[in-house]
Amino acid sequence: MDKLLYTTYDQDKVNDLQEILGELNLDIEVIGLSSIDYAPQKSYSEEKAEFWLKKMTDKISRITKELNSKQDFLWCFKNGDAFPVNFSKIALIQVEEEKTKIYTADNIYLYKARLYQVKNLLPHEFIAVSRGAIINYHQLDHLQILNNGNIDAILTNKIRVQVSRRRIKDLKERLGL
Repeated sequence: MDKLLYTTYDQDKVNDLQEILGELNLDIEVIGLSSIDYAPQKSYSEEKAEFWLKKMTDKISRITKELNSKQDFLWCFKNGDAFPVNFSKIALIQVEEEKTKIYTADNIYLYKARLYQVKNLLPHEFIAVSRGAIINYHQLDHLQILNNGNIDAILTNKIRVQVSRRRIKDLKERLGL
């Protein structure tokens, strides 16, 4: 088992990171400074994570990118006004009529960039289910398997998104199916 030393005394942050790694099916133990006897009891101006791994994988690269990201929201527009929308509130990002739309439980916003640009800003819980749609798997209610073999993702806000055949394998892998 690989180990990750996360230089923080905040056990909640250690637990959150351990949960993220577990969701990605990575066998990495997260150790916080509070659980190490020889750690100096001083304050740090910023948090730091060090990975000691045999090989850098795409999953570890995504985690590193997410840990380094300071932003946890997107600036979206509705009726000419700009709103910060937290990633955790976003259920679906979809291109419709050449516009990138952000769906939450109770609103639809416009994002002024292309889908591939948004994808680069998103944390690990977002999965591309087609060329024009990305879902937040924490907002996934269930998958509906249709008679023709297609799969629809039903989100908690009752929006139905068709999963393209090319993306089914990635979705199942990410969900641990």
